[in-house]
Amino acid sequence: MPTRLLLCTLFGGLLLVNACRSDHDWDTNSTPYEPVYNADPSTKHVRFLPPRSTVNGGNLYTSGDYVLEEEKDSGLHVISYQDAVHPKKLAFISVPGFRAAAIKGDYLYVSNYDDLVTIRLNGFGNMQEAGRISQAWHLNDYPPFTGVLFVCADSTKGTIVAWKLSEDLSGTSAKCRR
Repeated sequence: MPTRLLLCTLFGGLLLVNACRSDHDWDTNSTPYEPVYNADPSTKHVRFLPPRSTVNGGNLYTSGDYVLEEEKDSGLHVISYQDAVHPKKLAFISVPGFRAAAIKGDYLYVSNYDDLVTIRLNGFGNMQEAGRISQAWHLNDYPPFTGVLFVCADSTKGTIVAWKLSEDLSGTSAKCRR
């Protein structure tokens, strides 16, 4: 038993030592990432548009005789299945920064970057935004990669909509790392 405890302690210690990185372990010569901001207020507008073709479809949600099909990063297609043999696209709900949706009762809840938007489903010909909670959740203020340097996020510049390789090849503006 003491041997097993000693081995577990030793293995755990090795894991901890390996998990620690010193400043010398980071490649400061690599090109850092920088956030791409959008401060345009129209980025937070949900629009109801005519139907369009699906480019990057995702999950399906049902509400009565209707199906909502995700269009990754841009919104939802509204499809009528009143005639199941001949489904018909009725509209497109444009939601910039769309990531997820849910339906509860007569309401559709969608993400609009860091906002939660409520849309009343009182007939798909007459949809309207019923409510909005600004900054309902925290968006990641770091790139979706590990072991990289990046320019620290600044929420005063707007909503982060993407990450790109920095034009500052020396990395002097990169003060953060992940």
